[in-house]
Amino acid sequence: MTKDFTLKVDILGYWGAFPQPGGATSGVLITTSEGKFLIDLGSGVLAKYFEHGNLSEQFQGVLLSHLHYDHMGDIGCLCYAINHANRVGTRSSKMIVYAPNSPAIMWKAIQYPYSDTRVLEDGMELEIAGAKVTVKKVNHTIECYAFRIERNGRSVVFYTDSSYDESHIDFIKGADLLICEATVSLGTRHSTGRGHMSDIEAGMTAAAAGVGKLCLYHLPSDGDIPFMRIRAGSKYDGPIVTPDMVSEFIL
Repeated sequence: MTKDFTLKVDILGYWGAFPQPGGATSGVLITTSEGKFLIDLGSGVLAKYFEHGNLSEQFQGVLLSHLHYDHMGDIGCLCYAINHANRVGTRSSKMIVYAPNSPAIMWKAIQYPYSDTRVLEDGMELEIAGAKVTVKKVNHTIECYAFRIERNGRSVVFYTDSSYDESHIDFIKGADLLICEATVSLGTRHSTGRGHMSDIEAGMTAAAAGVGKLCLYHLPSDGDIPFMRIRAGSKYDGPIVTPDMVSEFIL
């Protein structure tokens, strides 16, 4: 049984662009005593979610950081599942989905009869499952947002996809856990690097923000993951993990 917690964070997927065998792309499950919600719903994440829960009213929504497929690829299947849950009586409400409304073609594609889709905006504050969620626009190739989740003095920041930006430090400052993208590393050819950070930049961000723990995220398919932790550690002297080591965090 899980010990008492203020926030429970389960990383369901962490690969950038496409999943590796048995894995999934971007997806993080946040659980409180009042419910649960997902941040991102990339390829393979829905199946991972069903290992942790069902679609009862305790499941209170989805936040999509942006509308690239590796962050929202399973959203259509989730809406089919919500439809089924309503039909068989295990749920009686639509699924709330927060997302940017651009690119317009992708925004149109995520409108479903059993979802209540709402527009994310920079600086907005939400309350989901008893947690405060603050939204921050970041630097990617399309409109994209980071999220700071706070409850009873504990906090986690979800920060992907974005290029390095010192102006984001105040938003991240003092978080107990920083889930930070590290798409780029020495020798990788996974990404052009546009709109992304390196492992070293993730370490720099964690150090400047004074976070309690750094979890490298949105990892490259051809990355040397242990080496990436070492590179991040050259800039940040706190604890550094990757989700292949630790995927559950109790705050």
